[in-house]
Amino acid sequence: MALNAKPNFRFIWGLLMVAIYFCMFFLLVFTSLFGNIPSTFRIVLGVIFLVYGLYRGYSVWKYGR
Repeated sequence: MALNAKPNFRFIWGLLMVAIYFCMFFLLVFTSLFGNIPSTFRIVLGVIFLVYGLYRGYSVWKYGR
């Protein structure tokens, strides 16, 4: 993407989704918002969100420019 070109909708949507995945990771692992879910399952699910967020962030960075 050129420096003066506007980012397209797909790029912005990808960044928004990466932010949501990281927020879900934070909420699951570091808060008691989902206290009714067992802690082991919350941590495993949080790590899945983190890994998938990193993957999506990499693909947005690599292909979205």
